[in-house]
Amino acid sequence: MKGIQNTVTSNFSSVVSNNRRFCVPKFQRDYSWENEQWDDLWQDIEAMIKEDDEHYMGYLVLQTKDDKLFYIIDGQQRFTTIILLILAAIKSIKKLVEQGVEADDNQRRIENLKSMFIGKEDPVTLEYDNLLVLNRNNNPYYKDYIVKMGGLRARNLKSTEKLMKKCFEFFEQRLNGKFQSGKEYASYIQRVVDNLYFTQIVVNDEMNAFRVFETLNARGVQLSSSDLLKNYLFSLVDRDNMHESYIETLEYKWTRLTDNIKAEKLPEFLRYYWNISHRAIRSNALFKTIRSEIKTDKQVFSLMDDMMRYSDIYMALMDENDELWTDEEEKECIKLLKVFRLKQPFSLLMSAKMRLSKKDFIRLLKHIINLCFRYNVICDKNPNDQEIPFNNLAISINKGGTLDFSILSSIVIEDTEFENIFKEKSFPYNTRNMQIVRYILGKIEHFKGSTLRVTLDDDNATVEHILPQNFDESWPIDESKASRLIYRLGNTCLLEKKLNRSIQNANFAEKKAIYATSSYYYAKKIAEDINDWNESEIIKIQKGMARAACSIWSLNP
Repeated sequence: MKGIQNTVTSNFSSVVSNNRRFCVPKFQRDYSWENEQWDDLWQDIEAMIKEDDEHYMGYLVLQTKDDKLFYIIDGQQRFTTIILLILAAIKSIKKLVEQGVEADDNQRRIENLKSMFIGKEDPVTLEYDNLLVLNRNNNPYYKDYIVKMGGLRARNLKSTEKLMKKCFEFFEQRLNGKFQSGKEYASYIQRVVDNLYFTQIVVNDEMNAFRVFETLNARGVQLSSSDLLKNYLFSLVDRDNMHESYIETLEYKWTRLTDNIKAEKLPEFLRYYWNISHRAIRSNALFKTIRSEIKTDKQVFSLMDDMMRYSDIYMALMDENDELWTDEEEKECIKLLKVFRLKQPFSLLMSAKMRLSKKDFIRLLKHIINLCFRYNVICDKNPNDQEIPFNNLAISINKGGTLDFSILSSIVIEDTEFENIFKEKSFPYNTRNMQIVRYILGKIEHFKGSTLRVTLDDDNATVEHILPQNFDESWPIDESKASRLIYRLGNTCLLEKKLNRSIQNANFAEKKAIYATSSYYYAKKIAEDINDWNESEIIKIQKGMARAACSIWSLNP
């Protein structure tokens, strides 16, 4: 690949040899490893030493112009953690010096090990010319406290500084007293650096570094679109500007965005955001597509501001209690997005919330709920097929177009198909399905004239299975048919929680007496009109529900 100087698998000792210095670019993420990762590394090293074997640490992507200073493009978390482990081992030797154990020899060991793996100390300032320079949020604490191995400052630390402190202390505790002599600790360090191997990829300019990222990503190395995008955006600003304030401003904006979105959701948000104004693309093509359009520092800052505006809407779409929603209809629909597990409309809803009036946004939101109830919940169609129509309407709205529902016509389930599938629909028992059944029954109850309003979280409205899951010979239903009838919608009704508790596994006659005291439409109807509960009654009831469903979940905006 053009721009790659070399690719070689070598141990950590070779990586840091020949007076090389390593720098984490100022736009790279802060130190973020936690206890789980520290312990994984510790256990790997323990097994490696016990078995006298080697351990592979993965890729280390470096960028250099002079083969002396190397920027760590990928691998800084592993690199930094190994250095902290080495420092913790050196501190164990320092404790031996303080105890008077072979003080002169151990002091020389400390100086040699620090020179090899940490950096050289200036005799006047007593500052180290560190082999590793971290980013702006990590380097001051690393340089002033951890490297000097004095008391570790604990007050007013940033979260990333706390992690470095805890990491150092994690290894310090495990190494404390592990060996009896400085020679053993020095030997331990040497075995670690000689047997931890990296695939070292060295590139000679920024864009080649990002091409390497894409290649690694395609091979399954875990680099998200947000990691790729962050590195690219910061490199553009760093390349085009000498002003420190530009990077600081971008860092502030990126931090605000990631605080709002959270790191694990950011790649998903980026795709939904981009699809507001572009043809729908998959996650694996996202970075390449954005990079082809964003090429200047001015575009970077415009992109960041725009993403921040849309990030509030994206997060609100997953929380019906978000302050963005002030209307009860909005809140119910947002809750249903979660219950139905709908994210396919997110780009459309983000575009609509930004561009449409509140009245039109609610019209669209209700239409999407009805459309997806038919398409996803009842008819079990492939949700991926919805993405292009939703994307097309999002782009139309984003360009200032009117709310044209016909753009979604390809994913409309017509009444005949909807009614036919609804007549046969079953919902096997689980928490999510019972929430959906309660929603369906509540809507039908209201359509039938019930004054009781059933909400999604209405604990008093319980789902009663008329033919129970544990039935006996008193029920005139063939056992072979029962398994497919129990979870049919026609075999369910709403019942007050107190009444449902009193039923348990009563027979139908006993249930009827209790249904008669209920305030719900179907419970009372069953008590009044039906003498024997059998397959034909279940089918009849569900056919009536299906006819009502066509009107309730109408697709006439």
